[in-house]
Amino acid sequence: MVKWIGFDYGQCLMDSSNRKVEYWMAAVFIDEEKERPGIINEKVKLYNELIEKYGDFRRLHEKGRHEVEEKVLENNPCLIKRYYEVEQKLLKPADGAEDALRYLKKKGYVLDVVSDMSTVNVIINFLNNYNLRHFFSNIYSPIGVVRESGEIDESFKGVSKEDGSLYEKLKEDLERRGIDVSEAVMVGDHPVKDVEMAKKYGFITVHYDVKGKPSDKADYVISHFSELKKIF
Repeated sequence: MVKWIGFDYGQCLMDSSNRKVEYWMAAVFIDEEKERPGIINEKVKLYNELIEKYGDFRRLHEKGRHEVEEKVLENNPCLIKRYYEVEQKLLKPADGAEDALRYLKKKGYVLDVVSDMSTVNVIINFLNNYNLRHFFSNIYSPIGVVRESGEIDESFKGVSKEDGSLYEKLKEDLERRGIDVSEAVMVGDHPVKDVEMAKKYGFITVHYDVKGKPSDKADYVISHFSELKKIF
């Protein structure tokens, strides 16, 4: 019997389809453009170079935000603040997510966020902005676990989905909470990090596939959050 469901954040709970680099940089650097003509195009180029360096948009935002702050935002507190404010306006919950979370919570499942994001404040701000925080008990990330109380448990610091260390620690943490891994489900969009690695540690897996490339390793595949109501 399933007791616990963990959700990935980036490209799963959060829909970033409106997060276009050109619009983003224009909104952040519009004032600077007056004094530094061409700065917006320059920053778009730098940003795209970082995306190429990290392999894709997701990996940059999970692992390389420090480089964005240094190379694109010049470690300028005002620009960094504006950058994250604009980001929150460009993001939105995945279609059907809130309704599915409400349904699952009402059914009595324990819900958590399980992310590889290195900046947990981005997740918290997003959840608060869309009034979703109350659905989740804990937020697991490589900088630690943000407990329901707001306390940060640093025993998870440095873990990763990629090498499986996050799932290993998560499995132990769930056992302390009275939940066996056979009663735990991981929902995410990445076929390796969210599906194959989670499955390796005994989790039931749901691949959230919006690209038409379903994982053959997943126990379930969905393309819309409403489908979770049919499974659980």
